[in-house]
Amino acid sequence: MPELDYAFLADYVRLEGAWAHVLAAGVDTILAPSVPTGQNVGFVFRLAFTRQECGRPHRVEILFQDEDGVRLAQLSAVVTPEWTEGLPPHWRQGYPGGFNIGVPLPQYGLYSFELLVNDENRKTLHLRVLPPAGQAEAGGEGAPDDEPAEQ
Repeated sequence: MPELDYAFLADYVRLEGAWAHVLAAGVDTILAPSVPTGQNVGFVFRLAFTRQECGRPHRVEILFQDEDGVRLAQLSAVVTPEWTEGLPPHWRQGYPGGFNIGVPLPQYGLYSFELLVNDENRKTLHLRVLPPAGQAEAGGEGAPDDEPAEQ
Protein backbone atom coordinates (compact mmCIF):
# COMPACT_ATOMS: atom_id res chain seq x y z
CA MET A 1 0.00 0.00 0.00
CA PRO A 2 1.38 3.44 -0.85
CA GLU A 3 2.50 5.47 2.17
CA LEU A 4 1.15 8.91 2.90
CA ASP A 5 3.97 11.39 3.53
CA TYR A 6 1.64 14.30 4.29
CA ALA A 7 -1.78 15.80 3.68
CA PHE A 8 -3.12 19.23 4.60
CA LEU A 9 -5.62 21.89 3.62
CA ALA A 10 -4.63 25.22 2.12
CA ASP A 11 -6.12 28.22 0.43
CA TYR A 12 -4.73 27.18 -2.96
CA VAL A 13 -2.34 24.65 -4.48
CA ARG A 14 -0.61 24.53 -7.87
CA LEU A 15 1.38 21.48 -8.90
CA GLU A 16 4.41 21.87 -11.12
CA GLY A 17 6.30 18.63 -11.68
CA ALA A 18 7.51 17.40 -8.30
CA TRP A 19 6.74 20.77 -6.68
CA ALA A 20 3.56 21.77 -4.87
CA HIS A 21 3.20 25.55 -4.65
CA VAL A 22 0.91 26.24 -1.70
CA LEU A 23 -0.76 29.38 -0.32
CA ALA A 24 -1.99 29.58 3.30
CA ALA A 25 -1.21 26.02 4.38
CA GLY A 26 -2.73 24.41 7.43
CA VAL A 27 -6.30 25.71 7.18
CA ASP A 28 -8.69 24.13 9.68
CA THR A 29 -11.14 26.95 10.38
CA ILE A 30 -13.24 29.11 8.07
CA LEU A 31 -14.98 32.22 9.36
CA ALA A 32 -18.19 32.72 7.38
CA PRO A 33 -20.37 35.82 7.91
CA SER A 34 -23.43 33.81 6.86
CA VAL A 35 -24.44 30.32 5.80
CA PRO A 36 -25.18 28.65 3.51
CA THR A 37 -22.05 29.63 1.61
CA GLY A 38 -19.19 28.01 -0.25
CA GLN A 39 -15.41 28.08 0.00
CA ASN A 40 -12.54 27.24 -2.31
CA VAL A 41 -10.05 24.94 -0.59
CA GLY A 42 -6.78 23.37 -1.71
CA PHE A 43 -6.11 19.80 -0.65
CA VAL A 44 -2.40 18.90 -0.78
CA PHE A 45 -0.88 15.46 -0.32
CA ARG A 46 2.20 13.41 -1.13
CA LEU A 47 2.18 9.67 -1.60
CA ALA A 48 5.24 7.43 -1.63
CA PHE A 49 5.32 4.25 -3.72
CA THR A 50 7.65 1.26 -3.67
CA ARG A 51 9.25 0.20 -6.93
CA GLN A 52 6.70 -2.64 -7.18
CA GLU A 53 3.77 -0.24 -6.76
CA CYS A 54 4.97 1.98 -9.62
CA GLY A 55 3.70 1.44 -13.14
CA ARG A 56 0.29 0.36 -11.79
CA PRO A 57 -2.88 2.42 -11.50
CA HIS A 58 -3.92 3.63 -8.04
CA ARG A 59 -7.29 5.22 -7.29
CA VAL A 60 -7.16 8.44 -5.22
CA GLU A 61 -10.37 9.94 -3.83
CA ILE A 62 -11.13 12.96 -1.70
CA LEU A 63 -14.51 12.96 0.04
CA PHE A 64 -15.94 16.06 1.70
CA GLN A 65 -18.69 15.47 4.25
CA ASP A 66 -20.54 17.09 7.10
CA GLU A 67 -20.36 15.91 10.71
CA ASP A 68 -23.22 13.44 10.12
CA GLY A 69 -21.29 11.78 7.28
CA VAL A 70 -23.41 13.26 4.50
CA ARG A 71 -21.20 13.51 1.41
CA LEU A 72 -21.23 17.04 -0.01
CA ALA A 73 -18.48 16.79 -2.63
CA GLN A 74 -16.11 14.22 -4.09
CA LEU A 75 -13.07 14.20 -6.36
CA SER A 76 -11.37 11.14 -7.76
CA ALA A 77 -8.46 10.34 -10.03
CA VAL A 78 -6.41 7.36 -11.11
CA VAL A 79 -2.66 7.89 -10.85
CA THR A 80 0.09 5.68 -12.25
CA PRO A 81 3.42 6.71 -10.74
CA GLU A 82 6.54 5.93 -12.74
CA TRP A 83 9.73 4.72 -11.09
CA THR A 84 12.70 7.08 -11.42
CA GLU A 85 15.81 5.09 -12.31
CA GLY A 86 18.78 5.82 -10.08
CA LEU A 87 16.84 6.18 -6.82
CA PRO A 88 18.71 4.69 -3.84
CA PRO A 89 17.85 1.12 -2.81
CA HIS A 90 14.73 0.87 -0.63
CA TRP A 91 13.79 4.45 -1.59
CA ARG A 92 10.17 5.27 -2.33
CA GLN A 93 9.01 7.18 -5.38
CA GLY A 94 7.32 10.40 -4.29
CA TYR A 95 4.08 11.48 -5.92
CA PRO A 96 2.76 14.95 -5.03
CA GLY A 97 -0.93 15.57 -5.50
CA GLY A 98 -3.29 18.41 -5.02
CA PHE A 99 -6.79 19.48 -5.84
CA ASN A 100 -8.55 22.83 -5.65
CA ILE A 101 -12.20 22.31 -4.91
CA GLY A 102 -15.13 24.54 -4.15
CA VAL A 103 -17.08 23.02 -1.28
CA PRO A 104 -20.60 23.84 -0.11
CA LEU A 105 -20.96 24.92 3.52
CA PRO A 106 -24.68 24.66 4.28
CA GLN A 107 -24.35 25.46 7.99
CA TYR A 108 -21.92 26.33 10.77
CA GLY A 109 -20.27 23.29 12.27
CA LEU A 110 -17.78 20.55 11.62
CA TYR A 111 -16.80 19.02 8.28
CA SER A 112 -14.13 16.59 7.13
CA PHE A 113 -12.11 15.66 4.09
CA GLU A 114 -11.15 12.01 3.71
CA LEU A 115 -8.27 10.89 1.51
CA LEU A 116 -8.74 7.36 0.21
CA VAL A 117 -6.08 5.48 -1.74
CA ASN A 118 -7.21 2.26 -3.40
CA ASP A 119 -10.42 2.45 -1.33
CA GLU A 120 -8.56 2.65 2.00
CA ASN A 121 -8.74 5.74 4.23
CA ARG A 122 -5.25 7.19 4.54
CA LYS A 123 -6.08 10.51 6.25
CA THR A 124 -9.01 12.52 7.61
CA LEU A 125 -8.64 16.29 7.78
CA HIS A 126 -11.09 18.28 9.86
CA LEU A 127 -12.55 21.67 9.02
CA ARG A 128 -14.82 23.82 11.12
CA VAL A 129 -16.97 26.70 9.97
CA LEU A 130 -17.69 29.47 12.47
CA PRO A 131 -19.24 32.92 12.40
CA PRO A 132 -16.77 35.81 12.79
CA ALA A 133 -15.91 36.86 16.36
CA GLY A 134 -18.66 38.92 17.91
CA GLN A 135 -21.36 37.59 15.60
CA ALA A 136 -22.26 34.83 18.08
CA GLU A 137 -22.94 37.46 20.74
CA ALA A 138 -25.06 39.40 18.24
CA GLY A 139 -27.30 36.36 17.83
CA GLY A 140 -25.68 34.60 14.89
CA GLU A 141 -27.83 31.57 14.16
CA GLY A 142 -26.19 28.27 15.05
CA ALA A 143 -23.14 30.02 16.51
CA PRO A 144 -20.92 27.88 18.77
CA ASP A 145 -20.12 28.91 22.33
CA ASP A 146 -16.32 28.98 21.93
CA GLU A 147 -14.24 31.69 20.29
CA PRO A 148 -12.91 30.99 16.79
CA ALA A 149 -9.21 30.23 16.42
CA GLU A 150 -7.05 32.45 14.26
CA GLN A 151 -6.37 31.14 10.75
